[in-house]
Amino acid sequence: MSVTLVHTGVSHTRIEYCIWEALNQAWPHSSTIGRFGSGFSPERPITVDQSDLIISTSLEAAASIQCNENQLHMCYLEPRSSDQTPINQQLVNSLTNVEFVVPTKTLQNLNRDRFTSFVKPPVDTDFFCSGFEKRSEFYLLVVDGQWTSEDQLAVDACLELKQNLSIIGISSDQLPANLQNQPLIEIIGPVDDQKLREQYRLCSAVICPRDVDFDLSAIEAQSCGTPVVIYANCEAANSVLCFEENGLGSGIHFDEQNVACLSAAIRELKIRPQRCQSVIGWCCAAQYSYQQFQISFNSAITKEIAYRIKKSKPQTPVQDQGPAEDRAAA
Repeated sequence: MSVTLVHTGVSHTRIEYCIWEALNQAWPHSSTIGRFGSGFSPERPITVDQSDLIISTSLEAAASIQCNENQLHMCYLEPRSSDQTPINQQLVNSLTNVEFVVPTKTLQNLNRDRFTSFVKPPVDTDFFCSGFEKRSEFYLLVVDGQWTSEDQLAVDACLELKQNLSIIGISSDQLPANLQNQPLIEIIGPVDDQKLREQYRLCSAVICPRDVDFDLSAIEAQSCGTPVVIYANCEAANSVLCFEENGLGSGIHFDEQNVACLSAAIRELKIRPQRCQSVIGWCCAAQYSYQQFQISFNSAITKEIAYRIKKSKPQTPVQDQGPAEDRAAA
């Protein structure tokens, strides 16, 4: 089977690179077009005549493809679209020859008739793994993108508790000026994956204060056996097993995005660290491994092919059944 991967590199987030790497590992002999923007123009039609399977990684990439009815075009949408950039529904509806694969339930629920398959985002859980380092008395905040008021919650909570906090992934000139002179705050800045893994292994816990559908640092931290403190009322919290609710777990949830609630969760974790077990964190993270991503993506492709075969045969009409349910039945 001939496979072509088409990518625009529009966000340049870490999860975007993880998606690209996982797809390349799944189809190592595929043709690639426009890797992270190099030589790619959305206005220029891309020729994929020789491909049986086309996989695009954004709406912009999908819109640049002209394929025929004998080709299967799957578009995997980046999680960032669901919590920072609204989905362009007009563009979605115009891409009638594209089958969408979504990484979060929130995205899937936006348009069940078009977003037909659900595949969790890939995380390099083989690389992000436990080490033998002794943990230190500091908390870690990983910032992917711009600084937000939600990130500031982590700072304010740690200052209230007189706990050290290291901020990683963002340069000091992008942070509020008042953070520069805080003795409890360490600004590490952007780092490579090896340095990031080292920080996961050393810290007491990773704080994930944002209201997002998917938090890459929460998965990577659990894969390293690190406890996670995460905002409860977002889809990303489903990836962390809360020890307050289950007796044992991989982290703790906090219910409201305010300093008092986050501080209480950090304090509870500090009092009962033994209730967070690294093996539970590893099991939670394993659901997002590259291997699991490849299995799930292949299942999505198989489901779509089965649906097409079923659709090509004469059938008795079924009432109140949309395309998503048709594919599930196939």
